Amino acid sequence: MDKQAARSERTRQHILEAAEQIFAEKGLDGARVDEIAALSGANKRMIYAYFGSKEALYCTVLERIYRRLPEWERFLTDRPEGQEDVCAALAHLVRAYFGFLRENPSYVRMLMWENLYEARHFDRMELGKVRDPIRRALRALLEQGKREGRFRGSADEEQVLMTLFACSFNFFSNVHTMSRVMQTDLLAPDAIEARAEAVAEMLLVYLTAA
Repeated sequence: MDKQAARSERTRQHILEAAEQIFAEKGLDGARVDEIAALSGANKRMIYAYFGSKEALYCTVLERIYRRLPEWERFLTDRPEGQEDVCAALAHLVRAYFGFLRENPSYVRMLMWENLYEARHFDRMELGKVRDPIRRALRALLEQGKREGRFRGSADEEQVLMTLFACSFNFFSNVHTMSRVMQTDLLAPDAIEARAEAVAEMLLVYLTAA
């Protein structure tokens, strides 16, 4: 990559980083391109040259954030089938989700905004397909657990995945109000770890119940 191309890519990344911060805070409708330009150090003309419109920039940021999660799932999606303890793998997945959401607060906010938009931009970017690998991997893990007699025969990957993500996402989307209710700092590392372990135990009790 030559110097001009490298400089152009740095500018693009600075715009995306600034846009992520502004969109996560204010959503698409509340964000202003002027704010993104000021925060990124780029001018509005450059932003429109790179992305075309504010909505197109929002879609790019949404996709960029959403595609981070699969990196935290690779231990399961890339694993050789049948070579890992099924209970340990599921507990690992729970901890991975809590770790990802802790490290990516903008993911939580962007998905909250996108739900308010009724997944309009999510559909446009066809982001639902990003979840296909983890669904297949989780289905294979559950089937392995059933063959080994460790998981109940009625276990379904859709219900497990929705429960897992609802429990982890809900924790972070409500962490500030729940911290007041529980009168503790739920963003403290030990509080996050305790919640992840509780969710893992809950799922495993469900999966291993007769």
